[in-house]
Amino acid sequence: MRLIIRVCQHAESGMYCGQHALPMLRPGGERGHQAVKRSLDRKTRIALEPRKQPRQQRSSKVVDRILDAALILTREQGTRTPTTLAIAQRAGLSVGSVYQYFPNKEAILLDLARRWLSSFPEVIARRIKAAPPTNREEFRREVRKLFVDTSRIYLENATLMPVIEAISGNADLRPIQDEYDEQIIALYAAWLQHVNPALEDKIASRLGVLMMDVGHACRLVGLKRDRKTYDLIEDDVERMWLALVSPYLNLD
Repeated sequence: MRLIIRVCQHAESGMYCGQHALPMLRPGGERGHQAVKRSLDRKTRIALEPRKQPRQQRSSKVVDRILDAALILTREQGTRTPTTLAIAQRAGLSVGSVYQYFPNKEAILLDLARRWLSSFPEVIARRIKAAPPTNREEFRREVRKLFVDTSRIYLENATLMPVIEAISGNADLRPIQDEYDEQIIALYAAWLQHVNPALEDKIASRLGVLMMDVGHACRLVGLKRDRKTYDLIEDDVERMWLALVSPYLNLD
């Protein structure tokens, strides 16, 4: 997921778009972005990992409550970053309880970003578990199912894009995203080889890179527009994918 440009937020009337500074600090154009990067550099060791790893089911449920509350608030507040107090109140916890697991709100947002990134491998893996298509029409239907599932992830989590951008643009944080990118590329390659077992590894991997990067970049373009345009761009990307990979799949 390498190309992140602008962020679109949802309102009850639809989506609206615009450039935003990352949510960790107040907006400030280029200076704001540099300030965010410097802030993340200073806080990297603190913010990368939660303060306390949940080892029991009860602790895991508390962490889930915190993350769910933070996600709801980011969706409701748009460009405003929810405070730790607001997150605690929405989760029905004390601030002290939140601080037991996360040192600051940046750590919470980074964990949300991890959750967002981890959604994609699961969705792609479902296509590999399905019976391999025997013709182009069956493969087209599989691609459509994948697009429906992944589009939902983008549309429901548009407010997390600034956090993803922070990860992508920060050398210390970038390994978080690289890890998931490698998983996604490998899964796309495995899916193509699931369809055509004779497909060479190098070709499958190269196609996987294109499928990931083109799909991500085009969805971000779509998020800058209204929902109708987003859906049309989705259809265009689907056609591009099919034109790209079909010659390698030996399907009638």
